[in-house]
Amino acid sequence: MWESPPLASLLTTLDDADSPVGKRMRATYFLKQQYDNYTRNARVEGDERGAERPEDVSQIVIDALAKSLANCRHGSLLRHEFAYVMGQLRDERAASILEKTLMDEDDNAMVRHECAEALGAIGSTSSIAVLEKCGKSDGSVEVGETCRLALDYIRWKTNGGEEGEESAPIACACMLSPYSSIDPAPPHPRHAKMETEEIGAILLNESESLFERFRAMFSLRNRGGAECVKHLGNALVKDSSSALLRHEVAYVLGQLQHSDAVEYLELSLKRDHEHCMVRHESAEALGAIEERWGECETILSQFLHDDDDVVRESCLVALDAADYWGHSSCSRKEEDNMTFSLHKAEACGGEHVGTGALQNHFNCV
Repeated sequence: MWESPPLASLLTTLDDADSPVGKRMRATYFLKQQYDNYTRNARVEGDERGAERPEDVSQIVIDALAKSLANCRHGSLLRHEFAYVMGQLRDERAASILEKTLMDEDDNAMVRHECAEALGAIGSTSSIAVLEKCGKSDGSVEVGETCRLALDYIRWKTNGGEEGEESAPIACACMLSPYSSIDPAPPHPRHAKMETEEIGAILLNESESLFERFRAMFSLRNRGGAECVKHLGNALVKDSSSALLRHEVAYVLGQLQHSDAVEYLELSLKRDHEHCMVRHESAEALGAIEERWGECETILSQFLHDDDDVVRESCLVALDAADYWGHSSCSRKEEDNMTFSLHKAEACGGEHVGTGALQNHFNCV
């Protein structure tokens, strides 16, 4: 775990929308770390200190992220990241700003989509009305799909899952997630007894609901390995039904950090006609694949002047040298060459050993 800078320093960084995008992104994940540390310590200590606590760090973090989300000068990439992190906190105090941003149809669709996904991750039934409204009438296809997916997840969770979930094999690879991210859909118990090819077919089946296709996606991720990467990669480059699904596939490939994903992610990033949210996620995923970093670095460098701001900034973030970070097991040269995507994974609880492949998830964002 990286040692976080002082809270005041992080708040100052996010207050300055002109500071480098990589610096603001790092501050975002340091704030998440501060939130996690505070809430974890609070649970351990119970009410021992009670009113003696000088400040509620968790509230300060939520307020800072909410303020940054509302500041359009941060740009769509960072604002969507602020929303993502608020969802991962699973704190209902973040719901109001997420709902407000989601309901503003004049705001950026990618930011609003992330707000809807974050509301699903928080899982509060009080958000159902807003999600239903935007899910039925929103002008953005991706926002509408995200709202409906979030509703499916909240209802699934509220109803305690589905029949047969309790009888799922306890140690099934596709049911046990090695990742700490809060996903928009759970694996289905029936996938435990299915061949990987069958699960891949569900993912590609455009007649299935998005919720079921997402469940198949996360079952493949949890199972892992080259065959699962192949099915995920095929969905990324062959699906034509949903940019929302393709962008989540790219995210999952980033989590897996499997070298076989590079060709699929490269093809996705190079498609000028592809939705920017898919291309952006493909860029960040490439930044997480350490085993073939030389190739990924070359690919990402080609898009540092892309016409799309979100894609361009995503490549910049993925290439961001870690001049601010340090690691006891890295030489100075190795520190400088570690990408921000890897730092981000570590800041969210991962572990990095020398220059070996990371086993933790990518973008716990």
